[in-house]
Amino acid sequence: MKKFLQFLTIATLLAWGAIFLYFYVTGRVEKHLDPSFRIYALLAGIGMALLGAFNLINRNRAIGLCTHDHAHGDECDHDHHDLDHESDHDHVHGHAPNHQHASHNHGHEPTPVLDQHHSEKHLDQPGTHHHHHDDSPSTILFSIIVLLGPLLFATGYSKDQFSSQYLATWSKIERQMMQMRIDKARAARPPTVNTVDSSVDPNANPYTSDSVGNTVTDADTTPDGSTDDSNDSWGTFTLDDLKQMVPQNEAGDFQLDVPQIFYTAGDKELMDVMEGIPIETSAQLMEETLNNPNGHRLKAFRLFIECCAADARPLSIPIDFGEAPPEYIEMGWYRLYGKLHYVEEEGELLPVLRMERFEETSEPMDELIF
Repeated sequence: MKKFLQFLTIATLLAWGAIFLYFYVTGRVEKHLDPSFRIYALLAGIGMALLGAFNLINRNRAIGLCTHDHAHGDECDHDHHDLDHESDHDHVHGHAPNHQHASHNHGHEPTPVLDQHHSEKHLDQPGTHHHHHDDSPSTILFSIIVLLGPLLFATGYSKDQFSSQYLATWSKIERQMMQMRIDKARAARPPTVNTVDSSVDPNANPYTSDSVGNTVTDADTTPDGSTDDSNDSWGTFTLDDLKQMVPQNEAGDFQLDVPQIFYTAGDKELMDVMEGIPIETSAQLMEETLNNPNGHRLKAFRLFIECCAADARPLSIPIDFGEAPPEYIEMGWYRLYGKLHYVEEEGELLPVLRMERFEETSEPMDELIF
């Protein structure tokens, strides 16, 4: 039994190393780890495989290893000469009460400690040799099951992707967290005091510069009541700045990822510039369950992770077709083309992509955004 558990322990170490190497060689690690951490998975796999192989080769040469109980005088696979008989070894010889150690050749002098040892331990088992092992077989077996069972189950069962329920739940949470950040940013803005022109185009978006009515604050007003435009020439984000920062395709569509679009909400300066711009992006699609009374929308999302899949966050934006969406594959990959708009619905400020067309595409190499 003990030899079997010894072999099983080595097999557990080899299995861990093999699984790490398997994930790295097959590319499955790309769906679980940031690129900067993948090399460590490879090194860990190599290290565990080498250590397991070394232990397997030398399993019968371990010093002090005894894999069975044996009577006193039987051969064991380790030396006894170097052991300290007074502290490390218990000898039981079934001495008579008047037995004298001087006449018994043990190679050591009698001591009170040894005599006490002999009188207190195992006097009813003469001739038996005992060894103290730290772990019982049941403890070792339980440890192996805990280490190996979940790993093998997860490796075989995992589809290397999140379920739609997980994505829907966390998309909602991320959107709520974004609204909290927007509300906090709004509360920190200084209040406006003078309205020069309050006329607003009812058809214009309320979050663009052409629709808020030219409002000014105390910081924008000179002592004589005029408007100070001295700072307008610097510090203002413009469409030209956006063109320098974001690549465009041949048709002039700005190529942005879903997380980049997601985080523009609430930044008035960005929204003023990006309202109505043409967008090209790639994302997975699923049903939109929030603010979709007419059923005209789907949800486009990408997974954003900082370290590994355990901290993955699905960031999503609604895409609006203006009518019932065409047929699509749930969780499928699509290239999307449309115009970006910002709307406030039920107290939430959202970036919405109003679709012009979409086309099925293959899963990109950078499925996860880091």
